[in-house]
Amino acid sequence: MQIIKQPMEIQYKEEIQKLIKNEKEDKPEGWQMSPLSVKKFILGDKKLQISKKIYGNDDIVERSIVTLATDRGLLLTGVPGTAKTMLSELLTAAICNDSLNTIQGNIGTNEADLKYSWNYSLLISNGPNKKSMIKSPVLKAMEKGSIVRFEEITRSPQEVQDMLISIMSDKLIQIPELKENNTIFAKKGFNIIATANTLDKGVNEMSSALKRRFNIEHIKPLNNIKLEQEIVKNQIIKMDETNKIDENIIEILTTIYNDLRTGITIEGDLIEKPEKNLSTAELVNVYHECMIHAKFFSNSEIDANIVFDKLINSFDENNENDIRALNYYFEKTIKLRSSTNEIYNKLYKNMVKIK
Repeated sequence: MQIIKQPMEIQYKEEIQKLIKNEKEDKPEGWQMSPLSVKKFILGDKKLQISKKIYGNDDIVERSIVTLATDRGLLLTGVPGTAKTMLSELLTAAICNDSLNTIQGNIGTNEADLKYSWNYSLLISNGPNKKSMIKSPVLKAMEKGSIVRFEEITRSPQEVQDMLISIMSDKLIQIPELKENNTIFAKKGFNIIATANTLDKGVNEMSSALKRRFNIEHIKPLNNIKLEQEIVKNQIIKMDETNKIDENIIEILTTIYNDLRTGITIEGDLIEKPEKNLSTAELVNVYHECMIHAKFFSNSEIDANIVFDKLINSFDENNENDIRALNYYFEKTIKLRSSTNEIYNKLYKNMVKIK
């Protein structure tokens, strides 16, 4: 049975082994490869035939690696779809070969997720000892000297965030229930990578005290149409190497996304930006849906009707501001392009039909 999404350390096992085998630089304690090799793993190396996995944020990648070589945590912020999680997975796969040691921040995240809990059957029969413990991802990383990922940290309750301050400052966890060896000290190599979504409202803002424990890297959406087209193609091929790529459709979708995301069309006209998150990841999803629809219902040919359907359905019809912005864009920009491009012409005619 084929797995939908393999951990990065499995997906790129051969590349990781190749980099370790060819290692010539010094490694920080607890790391399986040097910072330079981590950079090659993420940004690619033609000589060693290492694929490029992150695009458009080379400086952020390098600074992130440097941060993790220190005792400071790394906080990746940005709107959804800017590859924050992907970067954190790649970093942990390269550094400690374990991208799955993760805390998922949400309203139910509690002290046990940061420290430990108990297997009550073993606790009753054997009493409080390390065999009776259920170790948190943080505790496991401390003992091993590796990195723990904390996804969506601002979704976790304030008391959990406050608890993290002392863990990051003291680099230890105390277990008062144990009579002996009741303090776990973090080994060299221990660190935390956290991610935070800057788009959602109503989450728990991090305190300045917690922010001071991190180096913060803000990842912005791509603003390069050609580069974004390459990313979409690469991601679609990764899903299935047999996928047939329609570069013309990808170019049109990427151009539309770039126009709406920036509020400036390629013709230089100012337009209203929708509230919707128009990330590269969202663009990949829309094109992938076009492909799946065409595969099962249109002999794998993606036409303008399918593109229009998936594009419009990706917007919330109950968001009046977004629908207004989309209507304005079609009347101002798509209509202008419709006179010289058949696909744009069909896109515009579809919009006219539903008004």
